[in-house]
Amino acid sequence: MMTGTARSEPPERQDATLKKIAYLYAEGEAQKRIAGMLSLSPSMVSRLVDQARQSGLLEETVTCKLAAEEQMRLRGELYGSDSLLKKLKDVAYADGVASLTQLQIIPTGLEIKGDPSWDQAVVMFGRKAAAYCLDLIRQCEVFGVTYGRTLAALAIGLAELSATPAKTRTPVVCVPLWGEPLSPWEKPKSSVFRDPAKLSSSGLAAAMHRILNEGTPQGSERTLTRQPLCLDFVPAFRPEHYPEEKFNAVLEFACSVSSYGDIFPVPDDWLDGAVTGAGRARSGRQSKGQVTIQEGKRPLIDHLDGILTSVGSKDQPGRFWSGEFFRQGDIDLSKLRRGAFGDLGGGFIVNPTANKADREYVMAVNERWTGVKETHFRRCAVRARENSLPGVTVLAVGAVRAEIVLQCVKRGLVNYLVLDSDCAEKLASLV
Repeated sequence: MMTGTARSEPPERQDATLKKIAYLYAEGEAQKRIAGMLSLSPSMVSRLVDQARQSGLLEETVTCKLAAEEQMRLRGELYGSDSLLKKLKDVAYADGVASLTQLQIIPTGLEIKGDPSWDQAVVMFGRKAAAYCLDLIRQCEVFGVTYGRTLAALAIGLAELSATPAKTRTPVVCVPLWGEPLSPWEKPKSSVFRDPAKLSSSGLAAAMHRILNEGTPQGSERTLTRQPLCLDFVPAFRPEHYPEEKFNAVLEFACSVSSYGDIFPVPDDWLDGAVTGAGRARSGRQSKGQVTIQEGKRPLIDHLDGILTSVGSKDQPGRFWSGEFFRQGDIDLSKLRRGAFGDLGGGFIVNPTANKADREYVMAVNERWTGVKETHFRRCAVRARENSLPGVTVLAVGAVRAEIVLQCVKRGLVNYLVLDSDCAEKLASLV
């Protein structure tokens, strides 16, 4: 039932309503949506927005002037983050795996359905998520990044933070977690993210390395900050038709021209160059000005304090779930969609209810994937739970990604969720 007036409410109720109006309007929510959320008439919302301006709760720049703690409280109340987090934890406990500890809902105020590319919503999400993610990054010595528009938007947000808070207190190692496609990408469908190099894992790791480490002291006990690690010469998939023995030769070569041997476990005889004090060979790239890794920290995939990753839905094909990308890896897209819920940072999450042939197909594709896998995410999440580290942070935009987010939570692969309101609302309906 719509409320025609707020004047009959007690003063404290009017004050609370005014605060909610101010907060939601500053987050970019349309007045019509605010009216529905608070059961008010659109005309009443319009009057209360004006009142919030007059009382100093809103400025013309549409910046909410409530205290940060009050904004956090209202976000939890109005977007249901606290109740959703509890439901997700209950689901995880029921499945015997409880890694999830925190949830942030980021309202973009933009209607995704009106933007087929989702560009503006993703950019707004990345900017708003930057402050939350920076707090997590600051707790890391070594953290990994996967791929895609969502993380590219996050990098934009990190770069836009003011100089002082945008830097980490000491140097941090940014680790790319998967390689490159085997052929040029399809023509960009995005008007914002047009350079594939800036979306790749290596490109994102380099961007975050620069953003986070410029001006930090060199020679820290934690790590020396030089050139970023990269996987530029590493194919993302081994094509099905290509013999494994020959492909191993490609990966061995990649160890000499990229950071593959520092990030992933490889046979010792694949590593060339100088031998470290501990007697283990170091990849050739280490002697050419790249980040110096402490001994005992290789392979880095086993020592990540945190991972920043997005997820992909099988129902919303994008750059990764594209015919061109999968053709180069000899991947049958129809079988993959039948056998997987989607992907977490490139690793496909098998649907246990799919038929045996499709499940086995997805598992076989995962074996040909050269990047971060489900076991690595789980190891990072468990290590975070046991050592009070950030662990795996999943960022997701859009209701279509709610199902894959839920499946990752059930498997204990996520410590920290950052969702837009569309994804959060859909996720709440699934639990």
